[in-house]
Amino acid sequence: MENVQKETSGRKKSPAILIAVLTVVLLAAVGSVSAFFLLNKSPKVQYLLAETKTLSEMSDLFKKRYENEMNWVDVQKTKPVETSYDLSAQLNGPALGYEMQEMQSIVNNLTISYTQVKDPVEKEWEMNLSGKFGSVPIDVGTFYFTPEKMIAKLAFTDKLFLFKDEDYGKMMRESDPSYDGNEKLGLSHLFEERFMTEELQNYIEKEYMEYLYNELPEDAFTSEKEEIEVFDKKVKTEKVEMKLSEQQVKTFMKNLFEKARDDEKLKALIKEQIAFSTMGEEFSNDDLKSIIRDFEDELDTALKEIDELLIPEGITSTIWHKSNSIVKRNFAISIGEFEDEISTLNIEGVQVLDKASQQWAYTFTGSDSYTQEDAVVEFKGDLKWDGKKADDTITISAEDVVLQYKGEEELKGKERTFKRAFSIEDDEFSPEFVWSGTATHEKDSMNANHEFTFVVEEAGENDIRVQLKQQGKIVKKVDMPDESKNVVDLGAMTADELDSFFTKEIGEALEKWVTDLMGDLESELGNL
Repeated sequence: MENVQKETSGRKKSPAILIAVLTVVLLAAVGSVSAFFLLNKSPKVQYLLAETKTLSEMSDLFKKRYENEMNWVDVQKTKPVETSYDLSAQLNGPALGYEMQEMQSIVNNLTISYTQVKDPVEKEWEMNLSGKFGSVPIDVGTFYFTPEKMIAKLAFTDKLFLFKDEDYGKMMRESDPSYDGNEKLGLSHLFEERFMTEELQNYIEKEYMEYLYNELPEDAFTSEKEEIEVFDKKVKTEKVEMKLSEQQVKTFMKNLFEKARDDEKLKALIKEQIAFSTMGEEFSNDDLKSIIRDFEDELDTALKEIDELLIPEGITSTIWHKSNSIVKRNFAISIGEFEDEISTLNIEGVQVLDKASQQWAYTFTGSDSYTQEDAVVEFKGDLKWDGKKADDTITISAEDVVLQYKGEEELKGKERTFKRAFSIEDDEFSPEFVWSGTATHEKDSMNANHEFTFVVEEAGENDIRVQLKQQGKIVKKVDMPDESKNVVDLGAMTADELDSFFTKEIGEALEKWVTDLMGDLESELGNL
């Protein structure tokens, strides 16, 4: 138990939790401002409303372009769907040495298959893993899940292995009598669609929405009408500036940290979130209390350090929006612990979010007192979509390094053909990763053929091509196994009984299965 506690304390969960919680607090609150203060037109609300409306607009454009794909995602949330994946690869090239030829034969003749049937309503999930090497089939097994249990049907035995979620704590104490962690593994989390519990998300949206609005001072915001130029076009906009002084920034941060530190309900929900997001990881009640104490200590430390920070110019954030859609923004902050160690960050750029075209060009400029030099990163994008064809380019450049994405798509009815290339260029090498293929999404089915290619010109003419075939269709239900025959209840066994069972009966069957399979595979490899 001491080792578990040491490992837990060594994880340093609290800073990650602090960052995650406070980030979600702000994002969730900003995302709700539009509904909460819809009728208020003060500069502060204009600013917050433009931010959240712009984010919503970007999301809507993405959903509209990939409407067929998004509809299929929605189908999988309400109906039982069978999905299969077949993964294979081709390793080619004259530059491959003799020692790589056997590896090449293995890779080029191996297929890995995965099939699942998931029912989100009945909360049943079947997973099957298999493969094929040349003409030799490889069946690994099938696994079945519900929120209460897991059943495993493995290829080397006719027995069904049953694990009940409620037996997790008992089984852990069989191997470690001092175990004080979760009584359940948390199989129900497999059927959750959210990355956080619904209660935590709802609480943050309700509790911190009003906090965000009230804590930002009204007099920090000003607005005026201004005509600007965006991508060579003149645009009449509303300019809204948020200027927070050093003291206002510190007050805002201190009030936020104090609120989170003293928020008992938030801390209780964080405990639930840890259990939700760390299925099977051992956290005792003492461990959870320790994590919350660390959370409080980190906030106390941050509160003390805030007063020592220097933010000489405060924060200035200016947006120019047209009908609540941001078309230009500037952001500036300088921060450090000492007067001669002040670092600065400036962000400036323009963007246009139209139905047929989305463009942006941003420049991030950072400097610190040590190098006395500016580090500049440029982020540019040009996405074109007319409802049938797409031509996209996104570029991130810094000094001599350029990261680029180029995409081409064509939609004919329900079938989308695409080629998406990701590349890096610098003075030494220029690898390229290409994802191409076709995908068809109907109301009750889908199929797709993907090809992934990785090429490094500097390494010669070798290339690696990975093919992924995907098929999906609506089915009636998940065919769960008959639990009245050949079932072994793992939770009903003692530690000694489990050890004996897996060492003798199962161990011997597994060894024979592996030996026979290896013989078949070696024979097949010799015939290739």
